[in-house]
Amino acid sequence: MPRLRPTFHRLAATLSLAAVAPALLAQPEGYYDTVDDTSAETLRTSLHAIIDDHTRIPYTSFETDTWDVLEQADQDRENSQRIVTLYRNASFAKIGGGVGPYNREHTWPKSYGYPDDDPDDPDDNVPYTDMHALFLSDADYNYYRSNSPFNNCDANCNEYPTEANNGRGGQGGNYPADSNWQTGEYTEGRWEVWKGRRGDIARAQMYMDLRYEGGTHGGSGVAEPDLILTDDLQKIRDSYTQDNRDIGYMGMLSTLLQWHREDPVDAAEVQHHETVAAYQGNRNPFIDHPEWAECLFADNCVTMRINAGLNDAWFNQDTSGQGFFIIVWEEIQYMFVSWFTYDVERPPANVQAILGEPGHRWLTAQGPYSGDSATLDVFVSSGGVFDSAEPVVPPGAKDGTLKIHFANCEEGTVIYDIPSAGVSGAVPIRRIVADMVPLCESLNQPTSQ
Repeated sequence: MPRLRPTFHRLAATLSLAAVAPALLAQPEGYYDTVDDTSAETLRTSLHAIIDDHTRIPYTSFETDTWDVLEQADQDRENSQRIVTLYRNASFAKIGGGVGPYNREHTWPKSYGYPDDDPDDPDDNVPYTDMHALFLSDADYNYYRSNSPFNNCDANCNEYPTEANNGRGGQGGNYPADSNWQTGEYTEGRWEVWKGRRGDIARAQMYMDLRYEGGTHGGSGVAEPDLILTDDLQKIRDSYTQDNRDIGYMGMLSTLLQWHREDPVDAAEVQHHETVAAYQGNRNPFIDHPEWAECLFADNCVTMRINAGLNDAWFNQDTSGQGFFIIVWEEIQYMFVSWFTYDVERPPANVQAILGEPGHRWLTAQGPYSGDSATLDVFVSSGGVFDSAEPVVPPGAKDGTLKIHFANCEEGTVIYDIPSAGVSGAVPIRRIVADMVPLCESLNQPTSQ
């Protein structure tokens, strides 16, 4: 039975959390300074040391617990009184815990390595409450998924459709459409996550593999399991248990790598990540640096370096009529970005423009870059007239930041924070055409010192 809590304690916890709600894009400066990405082994060792021994938040408690944090992390981005679920993409009014239409989904099933949690021990079973892999899910979809490994399905599988919320889901169509798919039971089953959240799932599983390598928690001394991603189904079967184990397996690794590549980091994933990181004190490196997944799990450790081969037009295939133009000056390690987009709301129907349409927006950003990332200042210009020297346009007003991270010469992520409009989030970007990719890859090769 779920442990129910008095309304007074739930209300007090909600109010206190609202007062300290973490801002997005809160990566501490220098967080990854000690990373050694020269090989898969050195990368794993250095990253594990950074994210290890995080603060454990109680699963269910009268104090701040996983319900409190997850209802912030998975909050509906269009209505702060609601949440959006992982698999169905449904929006529900927040319930604050207990029994309702949604519950908490251990995406790495707890039966594979860490099923036994003592609710009265605040230090017990660290992975059980690790919210980098814990999400709010529809109760029925969580039940149907059961403990099945993540794997691709086919049109003969059972379909579990999504709903339309926050600009995605609910389209339906032939397999795979934008639905979840399932067949079989437990370890013999397969659960294919819909295309809008499969990358989130993949990066959560990779985090668990990296974070939990056995040993004990540095603060509490409580034993932790060694969690390992694999394509060996027998190992996954053997680790299915009702007791905590030294080693737990989950998969399927090759499928998760595919999903990681197919579904880049987006605004919903950033929101979940930053909220959890603010409370646990550790981060998921595969959200901040997606390219590290290739090094750790595919042994492809080529380091991406920003170069002039990235000069091109880029876009997000899910937002038509919008895009970016990126210019890199290698000599001075500087980047300029033009972002062609729209206002955060459509203008009234009676508002007219002489040229173009009144909803168009053009933002620029500029600043230095280093390695695979650039953190740029966003500027907004106003006051001019088409193709005219008059009136004179004053210098653009600084309005927020734009961080661009390139996973490789073909893919990147734009993370934005524009305070004046009250918007922040992430945009996966790709080149419109690939003719500059060979130049970028050649410029990305190591040079002799």
